[in-house]
Amino acid sequence: MRRVLLPAVLFLLMIAGRAEAARVIVTIDGLHSDKGNVLVALYSKPDDFPDGDDSDQHVKVKASTQPITVVFDHLRPGVYAVGAYHDENANGRLDTNFIGYPIEGYALSNGIRAIISRPRFVDASFTVPDGDTRVTLHIKY
Repeated sequence: MRRVLLPAVLFLLMIAGRAEAARVIVTIDGLHSDKGNVLVALYSKPDDFPDGDDSDQHVKVKASTQPITVVFDHLRPGVYAVGAYHDENANGRLDTNFIGYPIEGYALSNGIRAIISRPRFVDASFTVPDGDTRVTLHIKY
């Protein structure tokens, strides 16, 4: 009985370990100053994108004119999108003009930009397999 149980337990541990073996490594560049913070968010659900409060994971890091790297780990393989913005005045939100267009620098995965309508998850999404997936976001103002 013990010989049968051990391989079964090892198999289950191997499957459990693989369920969250993916990482998304995000490099952010293009900031025009080191004032404030950069907020970076990872999304897996189209309905939550691109609202930072509804992201799967998010981080805030100090702004820098040098490239910034953020790692989202312990992810299940799947489809994700990433967004970031330069909260230059450190007020904790993406400032917009009177029609709702961002006035602070931002970037979304796949380089998409909101021109006439809200950005769509399907346009910003990418597949994350097991292992590391690298994404570069170029902040534009």
